[in-house]
Amino acid sequence: MKMKLSMKLSLAAVAAIVAVGTSPVSSSTHEDSDRRRRGRRQQRRRLQIDLNQYADPQSKFIKQTEAAVHHQSEGGMPSTSSRPNILYLLLDQWRPDWDGHHPDTRTGPLPLNMPLLNEMGQRGTRFTQAYVPSPFCGPVRSCMAFGMEYDATGVPTNSEWSEKRAPGIFQRTTTYKLLRDEGGYHTMTCGKDDFYEWDIKFPKYAIKKPKRTPVVDLGFADAIRSDGKVRVAKLSDERCKDEPYRTFLNGITVKTDDGTEIGAREAYKGCMMWHLGAKNRCDATSFQEEIYPDDFVRDRAIELLDRKPADKPWFMQVNFPGPHEPIVSTSKMAASVMDRKWPDPIDRPGYLACPQQKRKFQIMNRGKVLPPQIGGRCNYAAELEHLDELMFSIVKHVEEMGELDNTIVIVAGDHGENLGDNGASGKGMPWHASISTPLFIMGPGIGEGQVHEGPVSTLDLGGTWLDYAGVSNLGPGMTTASLRSILAGYMTDTRRPFVSSGYGDWRAVIKEMPTSPEDPTITSYKLICWKSGKAWKKGAPRSATPFPSGAPWHLMLYDTMRDPDDFEPLDQTRPDVIAELLPLLPEGWCR
Repeated sequence: MKMKLSMKLSLAAVAAIVAVGTSPVSSSTHEDSDRRRRGRRQQRRRLQIDLNQYADPQSKFIKQTEAAVHHQSEGGMPSTSSRPNILYLLLDQWRPDWDGHHPDTRTGPLPLNMPLLNEMGQRGTRFTQAYVPSPFCGPVRSCMAFGMEYDATGVPTNSEWSEKRAPGIFQRTTTYKLLRDEGGYHTMTCGKDDFYEWDIKFPKYAIKKPKRTPVVDLGFADAIRSDGKVRVAKLSDERCKDEPYRTFLNGITVKTDDGTEIGAREAYKGCMMWHLGAKNRCDATSFQEEIYPDDFVRDRAIELLDRKPADKPWFMQVNFPGPHEPIVSTSKMAASVMDRKWPDPIDRPGYLACPQQKRKFQIMNRGKVLPPQIGGRCNYAAELEHLDELMFSIVKHVEEMGELDNTIVIVAGDHGENLGDNGASGKGMPWHASISTPLFIMGPGIGEGQVHEGPVSTLDLGGTWLDYAGVSNLGPGMTTASLRSILAGYMTDTRRPFVSSGYGDWRAVIKEMPTSPEDPTITSYKLICWKSGKAWKKGAPRSATPFPSGAPWHLMLYDTMRDPDDFEPLDQTRPDVIAELLPLLPEGWCR
């Protein structure tokens, strides 16, 4: 089968679409857009779509899409002549509704422009309830690597691999190692992976390993691993010797607005360490896309692709540091979003407001070059739109290599971001914005225009790529499953009966089930078990049932399809649902 991606996505087209979106978007505009999308889906079902309206006339995407549609029209699951390559584009701290497919939110229209993801939604499968096994960077990526649920990994928070807590952790295999050694794949990773630092082939730093610190084989054949935004700025060169991004910044100079030449890392610190009292000013000329952390990771991804062997299928995980905080936009990125109205957080009007839209700022900066902007929901959007463009450039590079027709492309976040809802930002909470993430998958054998509304776990991405690679024997203790039957449209196949998530003082299970004994309509319910009488308050909706005084546990129940914002608690009215979900919680949690 030939890969399908009829794109309106040359870089010029991306810029044009962003430019169109710089005025406030009305609800009627969104309704018209929804009608157009529904119309296009209906056309594709009748196989009468005019593919030329979406693509660069010089792109191979057109012919690939025509071949794919023709093949599917003959019936049967699409097949490939060889095992597919897998490109996994992973964003850090990406809330589920900020994906270009949610034009309306509880607090107003969301005018987000993400052309690549819009096209992936049309040419692949989009998941509306993709939950993470743990909404925190290190734990969730350990779950992915080990193919295990949060409590089974023994990695409760960032940078905590411990033999005492998890006996045998340093001898475990990983999904990447199985893919490399059993599947014969050339496995690659780049960017902020949040994995264990001391990989036997690719340690994150060139400093001497501490005594009695084990080394592990994470399973990569090639890697360019880098730090997160704050660590690159804050930690010393001596502590993090030869970390790639820090080395890159230290090796070049930039000019400030007044023409002064400074080191790129000094300019970077001025913007990324503003909240820690950075000495340097953050200005437009010195802090541009050329030194931006996500651009650096994109360039390393292309570097890895260009040096991979030609005789093997490949897997690459691209770990972008954005849109994780600190939220910082270059002058260009900030300008692209400042003329659009962005929705307020739930129950916190004016919180995380767009700094470049404030009247005082505009008066003080009238006639000046817009400086980089820090914080605010609009700049979170600017990071996402920039990431969409960077991801497209990687996909385009794979196409130019002649390999896109046999490549599965996965785009997801490691976890969500509360983004000010109910007064809380960040992750680590069981609320929908934190515990779930966007998920898009397209490629050979994957149904077009599918929207899967049932709960799935991103833990199963590892099982999915092992399935496509033909690796059937999982490592000891692995519980990762495969989403392949969903992607192929075989909805009758056995799937994970429920999904789980947890962090710190809470655990949650989400299950698809009938709404009630009287109403057979399928929905999904989320049951949360809290252990702490204080932690539950962070980000909790004002309608949440308070923690009972003196009680050791507290249960909360929500209908995730009818109430994705967790505003209508059901724990006092649906004991029948609680009774069904309670045994699914981990042993020792509320039971």
